[in-house]
Amino acid sequence: MASIQILGLVVLIIGIVLIGVEFIVPGFGVPGIAGIIFTIAGIFLTGATASERILVGVIAIVVIAVMLVISILVFGSKKVKSPIRLETDLQGKNLFIDEKDMEYLIGKKGIAVSDLKPSGKGEFDGVKFDIMSSNYYIKKNAPLVITAVKNNRIIVEEDK
Repeated sequence: MASIQILGLVVLIIGIVLIGVEFIVPGFGVPGIAGIIFTIAGIFLTGATASERILVGVIAIVVIAVMLVISILVFGSKKVKSPIRLETDLQGKNLFIDEKDMEYLIGKKGIAVSDLKPSGKGEFDGVKFDIMSSNYYIKKNAPLVITAVKNNRIIVEEDK
């Protein structure tokens, strides 16, 4: 085995290990990109001919697929703490605000924190809300009044 093929094998193994790290670390980042680059480089360095490169590539894909299945089985079980899955449950019976609970806002006055085109942000009694104008554009810092709450959306008009 030539020294370039040994180097290719080492680069290939590093690439596969980095892809395995990417299975554990959430998000697609440096280990995944570097793993793909190292794996491709390792395939080209290891194989002397096109048929050898295809064979090495297929073997690398099979090894990566097996690693993926194993990581899904291991991290899918409740016994092992997964860095990807959220373990805590949200407590409380009312996690969402009902439209009826927001009706106290009708008639409150505030200002537009952003331009409303027709949606944006407004501040009422020191609290910022996502709001919508009735049907027109309202400039930033314009005085507002809440006129309705429909489908959990706060509808405002410019206060004149």
